[in-house]
Parts: sequence; structure tokens; C-alpha cells
Amino acid sequence: MTPLDRDLLEAFVPEFEAEAVRLAMVRDAAAAGRALDQLRAMAAALGASSLATLVDRTAQALDPLDWPALHAGAEALARQAVAVGAAGVDLPLAEPATPEQAAPTQQAAASLLDREMLEAFAPEFAMACDRLAQAADPAQAGRALDGLRAMAGAVELGSLLRLLEPAPGLLDPFDATALSELAAALRAQAARIVEAGADLAPPDPKPVPETASLDAELLAAFAPDFAAACTRLATAPDAAAAGQAAEALRAMAASLGLASLRDMLAEALPEDPAALPVLATDLAAHAAAIAAAGHDLQRPAPLTGPARRRVLVVDDSAMMRRLVREALAMDADFEVVGEAADGIQALEALQRLSPDLTMLDIEMPELDGMGVLRRWALEGGGAVVIVSSAARPGSATAVEARRLGASGIVGKPSGALSPDLRERQGAALLRTARRAAGLPVEALR
Repeated sequence: MTPLDRDLLEAFVPEFEAEAVRLAMVRDAAAAGRALDQLRAMAAALGASSLATLVDRTAQALDPLDWPALHAGAEALARQAVAVGAAGVDLPLAEPATPEQAAPTQQAAASLLDREMLEAFAPEFAMACDRLAQAADPAQAGRALDGLRAMAGAVELGSLLRLLEPAPGLLDPFDATALSELAAALRAQAARIVEAGADLAPPDPKPVPETASLDAELLAAFAPDFAAACTRLATAPDAAAAGQAAEALRAMAASLGLASLRDMLAEALPEDPAALPVLATDLAAHAAAIAAAGHDLQRPAPLTGPARRRVLVVDDSAMMRRLVREALAMDADFEVVGEAADGIQALEALQRLSPDLTMLDIEMPELDGMGVLRRWALEGGGAVVIVSSAARPGSATAVEARRLGASGIVGKPSGALSPDLRERQGAALLRTARRAAGLPVEALR
């Protein structure tokens, strides 16, 4: 076998392993495809055919989408990359096990679940289920699902991962009722697993009563008429015209028995004429979602405009907290809602503030950033970006932070006190923060 370049391997392995971890954490097929493309390109750059083969095998889990197989493939990719790095040469792959060969292995693994780990897992998983059941919008539900998926994957509970497979389809359109039912099913299955001390197949689903489907032809006629009435409401020249348009909308909603639209129209019309187009847009969008689903949907939460991402800044250096805060202040999409000077304060602030994003230092008194990150990985809640000189690219700390779910890492260029952060690292910090918060990086100027 031809030896691989050692310097290239030292830079390659942690990045490849981190990308494999990201693959295991994605929640839709498009993101998984992008992660696999990146892994494929990295394997080709290294010239490691074993990794390229594993990427191709894992890609088969995308059509049809198979989350457990995708997670298993990501884990195999990470293991093979580490093995190749240790050997310094590409290594042959073991032949994939047949279903008959795999079954005993899976059964043996199931019987070896650690009781203490399960007892620690159960309450954290139940809390994440509660967050899913109480989620008020797709963003909150998505974060809760990410946490549940990460916890189930960490304990290798395939039955919970299978229950989570249909979850992405419940976010758009947002179906709070179905998400609450999923949370209950996950909680019940986790309780069965803890009681048995092993992973178990989910119980056969109970027959689901058919949703009151609406006549397709009736919906096809309803949708354009309702949209036209929404346009009349949005452009009403006075209160009388707005009232007439609203009455027409109420009558159409009542004729189809669409309680969600009736509820949206039950309240008095806003006195501010500028608010009528907003109401009309919400009504039209919800009616279109109903027409696409073929049945009534839960009333959506009122829209209040794009929310700023709430940020917690954690660093034992007051100077660094100020510099990070000032860098974030340059972006109108961020709002710093709290600061913490050590890991203990950080955990309290995470629980109290529930930030969308946490900018986290590593080297701190009381409890270091890795300790905070391990606790965050269990409890979920927003995203985390590491801002530390202790997590240089390729370092063991950086790899572990990625493994625990950190969305990005920004180094401190000059140690603990870095007055050049704003000038030298401000743009990099904002790019990483926007990416972690799900904001378009192109919007950064």
C-alpha cells in the first residue's frame, strides 16, 4: 500500500471526522447530501479509496431515506478515517454484514446497554420530549428534534431514531398536534427501553383514525376564491369594505368547516389599516397550506416579523466578553441577552435565558467550556460556537467540541485578552455565528 502524506493526514483526519459527525446530526436529505458531497471530495483529495467507497455506501441511505443507516454510515466513516490516520495508509474495508449476520450483533449490543447510562439518559430525554411537545414554532421544534436525535444516536437507540424519521415532515407546515403525539410516543418508547435495559422494537402503531379529509374538487374551488377575498381584505379602502371582505372569508371558512380559519377571523379586525395586509397574508398562506394537506390544520402562531437571534456570551475575561458583544452588535440580526464569567454561571444562564446561540470560551474557572458543552449536548437549546485559543483547527479539543455538537469554532488570535479580535476576527466571528444561527452568510457585509 502506498503511504499517505503524514502532514496531510494530520490536517485531514480531524476535519473528516468532524464532517462525519455533522452528517450524523443533519435532519433532512438535502443537508445529508451536501455533507456526503463534502466527505466525498475530501476522500478524493486524500486519495483514500476506502473512504470514498464508504461514502458511496452511505449515500444509498438517501433514497429511500433511512436515518439509522445514515447514522451508522457516518459512524463508520469516522472510524475508518481515524484508522487510516493511525496507519498512515489506506486500509481495506470489511465486507458489509448480511442482515442474517447483523441481527445477532444488534441483539448482543442491545443486551449490553449500560444501566447507569440509561438512568442518566431517561430524564434528559423526557425533558427534551417535553420541549418538543411545547414547541410554539418550527424553530423551537427543530431544536428539540435535534436534541432528541443526538441523544438517541449517542446511546445508539435505533428504535428512537426510527420513530424520529418522519419528524422533518411535521415542521412545514407546522403540525403541533402531530409533534406532541410524537413526543408522547418517544417518551413511552424510552421508558420501555429503560425498563428492559435494552433497545426494543417500537410497538405496532395503533390504527390512526382517518383525518377528516376535504373534497379535492371543493378545495380546488375554495382556494382561489378565498385568496381573492384575502386580496380584497388587504386592499380595503375603509372599515366597511374590510368588514365585508372579512364576512365573506368567514362564510367560506364555515362552509368547509375549517375551524382554524374561523378562529383566525373570530377576533375583531385590527384598527390599523396597515395591519390588514398582514392578516390577509396569514389567512391566504394558511388556506394554501390546508389546500395542500387536504384537511384542516392547527392555527399558526401569529407572525411578528423576523426575530433577532438571542445570544449568550460566556468568557472569564470581561474584555473578551465586551469584544465579542461589540462584534455581534455590528449585525442587526443578533441581540446579546446575557453574559457569564464561568461554566457554572453559563449553565444557569442557559437554563434561565434559553438563548438561540451561545458564544462559549473553553478555558474558564469553576467549570470549563467542555464541561458546559457536555451538559448542553444532553439538554439542547440553541446552537453553540466556540471562541477560544484552546480549540485550534485539528486539535483534540476542536474535534471533541465538534463531536459534542458545536456548530462552529473561532480562535482567539492573541490569547485570553485579544484587542485585535474586532479587527482581525470580527468578520470570521460573525460569519460563524450567522451560520450557526441559521442565517444567510451572504447577508454579512
